[in-house]
Amino acid sequence: MDKEVKEILMNDDFTIINIFKLAKRKSLLLIVIIALFMLGGLIYYYTTPKMYATMSVLLVESQQKDKGGLSSLASVAGLGGAGFGAESATLDPALYPVILQSKPFLEELINSKVWSENYPDSVTIFKYMVENMPDNSIYKVFKRPMSVFDESTVINDAERLASRPEKRVQYESLELLILYKVADLITLSSEGRILTIMAKMPEPGLAYQFSQLVQSLLIDYATEYLQEKQRSQVEYLEAQHAKSEEGFKKSQATLASFRERNQGLYLESQKAIEQNLSSDYNLKFDLYRTVAQELERARIELNSQKPIFTSIEPPFIPNKPASPRMQLTLGFCFAIGFIFGLIAIVLYYIRAYIILRA
Repeated sequence: MDKEVKEILMNDDFTIINIFKLAKRKSLLLIVIIALFMLGGLIYYYTTPKMYATMSVLLVESQQKDKGGLSSLASVAGLGGAGFGAESATLDPALYPVILQSKPFLEELINSKVWSENYPDSVTIFKYMVENMPDNSIYKVFKRPMSVFDESTVINDAERLASRPEKRVQYESLELLILYKVADLITLSSEGRILTIMAKMPEPGLAYQFSQLVQSLLIDYATEYLQEKQRSQVEYLEAQHAKSEEGFKKSQATLASFRERNQGLYLESQKAIEQNLSSDYNLKFDLYRTVAQELERARIELNSQKPIFTSIEPPFIPNKPASPRMQLTLGFCFAIGFIFGLIAIVLYYIRAYIILRA
């Protein structure tokens, strides 16, 4: 420690000029710390797998039941009602991110097959993620040092999919790990009726396929959510329609058979029986027609509750990785190194000040 530094510390002469002089005396320490952090950034950059990202934008619309379209046909068929002519229900945009992060959605996603540069045939996303875990190599060693001695995990897609239960009540630890990792690779933001989906994968072609899968499953889930209640109504009416049709045809056959057997007979008792059979036939026919109309109405309503997704910006095959970025990584490490360098200089002079005052 030179004489000038001692004088500044002993006299508590901490002017801006003197603080600058003190910092300049330890500029080498600052440079060394910045260099160490930037070296760490380079190591991080070269040990982190490259990730390719593709963005797609969807416009979500609901079908409009205009009076000149389906509702006009419904009115001609005798299906007019208060529900026709109104706008169908839409899914709350805030629910789309929830769907994307739900375990049933992610499970179906990881069990979908894709083509990868690392395999001659298509594989599930689960198999790809397990066998090609896109993690930083050094981070994995620090997290679990013994992992360097682990044998590579090989997944048999056919056996795993065949043994998969239809209804999930529990997930294995490896499955949960992959579910969470895949969830981190999807980002969705909604603004009004605009959905922006960002999907990432370690290969450009895989990122494109992954984005398409996410879009397709999201549309299926949204449609299923909106149509679930109405589909139950349609299924119920289909069962009632089948029963009423069977009763109508049976009544029709009974009346026709009676008339064929009693042609030319004009007994009052025969006329009374025929009238009863005819009344039963008319009732069964009216019931059959009413149920058929309700069924057709329910089917039109079901179709109108299907959301329309218009692709404003379709996914694309990226031509360069989105992460890690060399400039961003080094810039961040420089800033952190500069801060820690200043902290180290301050701590050095605090220690020197305490020693001189002791």
